[in-house]
Amino acid sequence: MFLLFAIAMEFLETSPVLFSVLLVYLVYCGYILPEIDRRRGASGAAETVPGTGTGRSDRFFQLKTVLMLLTITVVSFLFLHLLIIVMHEFSHSFYAYFLGWKPDPWDIIYGSIIGAHWDENVDYSAIFAAGEGPAAAAIAFAGPFSNIMLFFVTVGLMSTKSVKNHRWIYHCTFWTCVITFAMVFEYVFTRSFLQHDDFGNINHGLGISPWLIFIAGTLLGILGLYYTIVYLLPEYHAIVTPHERPLQYVTVSAVCFVIFLFYIGLRITAYPAVPEWWCGVVGIAALFIVSFAASPARRWVQRSVEGRGVQEPSPPRPEPFRS
Repeated sequence: MFLLFAIAMEFLETSPVLFSVLLVYLVYCGYILPEIDRRRGASGAAETVPGTGTGRSDRFFQLKTVLMLLTITVVSFLFLHLLIIVMHEFSHSFYAYFLGWKPDPWDIIYGSIIGAHWDENVDYSAIFAAGEGPAAAAIAFAGPFSNIMLFFVTVGLMSTKSVKNHRWIYHCTFWTCVITFAMVFEYVFTRSFLQHDDFGNINHGLGISPWLIFIAGTLLGILGLYYTIVYLLPEYHAIVTPHERPLQYVTVSAVCFVIFLFYIGLRITAYPAVPEWWCGVVGIAALFIVSFAASPARRWVQRSVEGRGVQEPSPPRPEPFRS
């Protein structure tokens, strides 16, 4: 709970608007979305609505399991997010070292635990001044390239039986995949037109239009998003939280939060810079739309869970969640 509070306070410090969106989203995912599903007659949705259990002990047990998974997810996210940022920045730094543009590859700027203010500490201006634009572009691309490779590695690992048979290994692999995807998608979608940052240096170094990266990267990102939401998320439900609808709401809410608010929606703080804050608004809209469309009460999600899991169709009552 302390970590959840810390994230909320970080949002409040960053932007009152972001903090307000976060509060609304928590209410939306915790009560409004399950209630909408229940009233629409979605199968199993009533299990998530407070007060529908058979007794106080049932409701307490459900709350305890939800908080347990939420805590595990937050801790996993913070730890894996930090590791991926370290990988990203050192990819820049070591490639700059190998190309002779940095004397010490370990000399990066270390930021906060939630990932703010990290930097590879590469002097791109000196590289451009020397007329080595392609080298600067290669160094700038090294970070996103490491994320792209990690995405494909994690997708491959999640397709193996050895990972699928160990749900907490699958959990960590899944969140590594989501985080590294969200990081790259946010870069191409919100930062392609910046004069600095990774893709700004790539554009400058190669002398290409930012529209090329924006259009191609966004289209590929949408494909990756579709794969993550439509294929990987139901598989996560089937392997990690089978038959447990409240916990599936936690997961879909957390995934949408990470992709659409923590990464993309955060760009509204760039106001009035265009198109960054526009992209942030799109992310906030998608936060609510995608979480609704991918709700575990949707029939397409239920069919996908049954088709991808290793379990039988859901029993009348959810099985206990064990850490």
